[in-house]
Amino acid sequence: MKILYRYIIKEHIGPFFMGLAVIMFILLMNFLVRYIGQIFGKGLSALTIAKLILFNLPWMVALAVPMATLVAVLMAFGRLSSDNEITILKSSGISLYRIIRPALYAAFVLMIVMIYFNDQILPESNHQAKLMLRSIRQKKPTLQLEPNIFYTVDRYTIVVSKIQRPLPEQWLDLSNLLGPEYQGKPETDRLVDVTIFDQSDPQVDVTITAREGYMTYSRKRKSLVFTLFNGEFHKLDRQKLTEYERSTFTRQVVYIPASDFIFEERKDSDRSDREMTIAMMHRRVEYYRHQYEVRKQRFANIINQNLAGVDRLLTLGDTLQTAVNIDSIKQAITPSQWRSARIKASRVTDRFYHQARTNVSFLNMQERAMDKFWVEIHKKFSIPFASIVFVLIGAPLGIMARKGGMGVGMSLSIGFFLLYWVFLIGGEDLADRQFISPFWAMWAANILVGAAGVYLTYKTVKETSFIDWEWWGKALRFWQKKINRSETSGE
Repeated sequence: MKILYRYIIKEHIGPFFMGLAVIMFILLMNFLVRYIGQIFGKGLSALTIAKLILFNLPWMVALAVPMATLVAVLMAFGRLSSDNEITILKSSGISLYRIIRPALYAAFVLMIVMIYFNDQILPESNHQAKLMLRSIRQKKPTLQLEPNIFYTVDRYTIVVSKIQRPLPEQWLDLSNLLGPEYQGKPETDRLVDVTIFDQSDPQVDVTITAREGYMTYSRKRKSLVFTLFNGEFHKLDRQKLTEYERSTFTRQVVYIPASDFIFEERKDSDRSDREMTIAMMHRRVEYYRHQYEVRKQRFANIINQNLAGVDRLLTLGDTLQTAVNIDSIKQAITPSQWRSARIKASRVTDRFYHQARTNVSFLNMQERAMDKFWVEIHKKFSIPFASIVFVLIGAPLGIMARKGGMGVGMSLSIGFFLLYWVFLIGGEDLADRQFISPFWAMWAANILVGAAGVYLTYKTVKETSFIDWEWWGKALRFWQKKINRSETSGE
C-alpha cells in the first residue's frame, strides 16, 4: 500500500504546483493592477517595489493553497479515472476510500503547515505591507519640471521657460560652483529663466527670478535645492505696500522643503486583527471581555441604585398616604414648587436615560470588537481546513470526468469553489454586524461544502449517479400530464 500511496501523492505534486503558480500569478497581477497608480511613477527603487510585492505574497499564498489543492485533486483523480486506473484498483479489491486516503493525509499535513503559516508568518508580512503602503501613499512623485508649467511644492510655486542638458565639459566647470548636493549627478539639467514664488510667509510676497539655475534633491536636508545664477530678489510687505525691496545676485541657493519626496519606511506598533497572531488576538479579546464585564457590573450597580431610590420613594408615598391627608399636602405645595420638582425629576430621568444609552452602546462596541477578533481567529483555522474539504469535493468530481468529461468536473468544482468563498466573505460581513456567531461565519462554508463532498464520495463509492435523472423525468412527465388535464377540463 505504501507504493500505491506514494504513487497517488506523486500524481498530485505536479498539478498542485502548477495550479499554485497559475493562481499566484493571477492574484499578483490583480494586486499590481489595483495598486499600480500608488506604486509606480513615484520614483521608488526596484528594491522597494520588490519588498512590497514580497510582503504581499503571503496572503496570496494563504488563499492560493486551498485553490491549488482543489485543482491538484481534480487533475490527479481525473487522470487516474480517464486511464482506467481507478477501475483497475477497485477490481483489485481496493476501495475508493483507501484510494482517497493518501490525498487526505497530504491535505492534513498541508493544513497543519498553513495554520502555522497563517499564525506566525502572515500577520507580520501583513503588518510590514501595511507600513510600506502607508509610506508610499504619503510619498509624492519626484518633481519632473517641464517648460512653462507651474509646479507647487509646499508654499512655493516654480516655473521655468526652457530646460537644457549641459555638455560634459560645461558640467565639469559648474561642478565646483553648485555645491556638494550635486556631486555624482551629472544628469542634472540646466534651467533657463527660472521664477520662484515664495508664499511661506502670508504677510510677505517674495519672487525670485534668475537667468539660469540647477535643481536637485537633498536627502540630508529633505529639500529641493535650487542653485540660481544672475537673478533678482523681489520682496513686498502686504502690511506696508509703500515699502518694496529689490536686490540682485550672481549666485543664490534656495531650499524648498520637500520631505514627502523621499520614501521612508515608518514603524508602527498599532496592529489590526489581520496583523496579529492567535495569541495576540486572544489577549486582546480578554482585554475587551474584562472591559465589558467591568462596565456591565458598573451599569448594573447604577440601575440597582436608581431602582432602590424609586422603591424608597414609593414606600414613602404609601406611608404618607396612610398617615396624613394627601389633599392637605397638595394644597401646601405651591404650583412653582410642583413645576420645579417636575423639571428636576425630568432632568434626572433624562440623565439616567442617556447614561443607559451610553453604556449599552459601549457594551455593543466591545462585543463587536471581540467578534471581529474571533472571526479572524477562526479564519486562521477554517481556510487551511478547506484543503481537506476540497479533497472530499475534488476526488469524486475528478473521477466523474471519466463519464462527463473534464469540462463537467471543472465546471462543478468552480461552482463549489465560488459557493465556498461567497459563504466565507458573506459570513465575515454578517459576523461583523453581529447577525451570526463568528464560528458559523467561518465554518459554515467548510461544513456545507464538506457535507456535499462526503455525499459525492459516498455516491461515487456506491457507483450511483449523483442525481436521479429518471426520477426527475417521471416527476416532470407527471406534472405535464396534470397540467394538460386541467387545461382540457377548463375548456
